[in-house]
Amino acid sequence: MTQSIDIEKLAKLSRLTLSDAEAAQAKERLQALLKLMENLKELDLKDVEPMVADAASSLRDDVPVQGFSYEQAFMNAPQEENYHFAIPKVM
Repeated sequence: MTQSIDIEKLAKLSRLTLSDAEAAQAKERLQALLKLMENLKELDLKDVEPMVADAASSLRDDVPVQGFSYEQAFMNAPQEENYHFAIPKVM
């Protein structure tokens, strides 16, 4: 398994600022996670029955809750304009 992980790109896309130590730690953890996923691919599951979740137990009552405030919703937005996310035009 040879996976190349670009931590700087992931951090930028996630809008995170990582120190060199944090980036190294993140890379190690992501590589470990990818290794675990590769190990799962090696399992022989042809005789294993799929699990079916009980739909009644996974549903909850539909109860209204308070949504995000304007400040919370736009806190990490690169730009906002007139209560909307501002993005470049795509032609």
